[in-house]
Amino acid sequence: MSNFYALLKILSMQEDSAKTGKVTSAGMYFLCFPVYRLDQTINSMAAAKDPDASFFKKLDGFQPCEITELKAGTHVFAVYGDNFFKSANYVIEALCAAPFAEEKEKLRDVEAQILTKRVELSKFETEYREVLAQFTEMTNRYAQEMQAIDELLKQREAIHASYSTISPLKRSSSNGKIRASFKESSGEDDQQTGEREKPVKRDRSKKKKWYNLHLKVDKRKPC
Repeated sequence: MSNFYALLKILSMQEDSAKTGKVTSAGMYFLCFPVYRLDQTINSMAAAKDPDASFFKKLDGFQPCEITELKAGTHVFAVYGDNFFKSANYVIEALCAAPFAEEKEKLRDVEAQILTKRVELSKFETEYREVLAQFTEMTNRYAQEMQAIDELLKQREAIHASYSTISPLKRSSSNGKIRASFKESSGEDDQQTGEREKPVKRDRSKKKKWYNLHLKVDKRKPC
């Protein structure tokens, strides 16, 4: 336990490797001014919860390294890997920063811009969330309004269709019934009128027979 504690106390800087081509590599820079590392795990956790957060949390893992220079003395660099199935193959390369003066200034400048962008990104997130909420509200209203308009147009078309498809059938059937009833009533009226206007024929034969009767009247008897 004492040896493990001593190892943790000595470990002052750690850098995880990233995939670069066919191998993985990690770099430590001691340039006598603050340099930064980018922790990708924070961005991965944010992306799992919210896709938009993957963008806004992209620079949250941009943190300064604890050590900016190496002083004279003995330094221990350790490499660990997945050696359960096979031994880890690695190469440690040390370069002097003196020949890279131009690169040092470019790195300092670009990391300063990244820090500024991180602050701007935090402010932009607030504005973006507000606009996104308004956009979502407008999008929902757009869908509702479109649905309401489509429903009204469908009702209007159905009403128009009722004039040209449904009602004429009903009107033709009802008109047929009206005409049939009108004919029946007209026939009955004509029959009644014919019966009223039919002349009464007198039976002249009976009248003639009446006048042709030979009546015998006894003049001697008083009427």
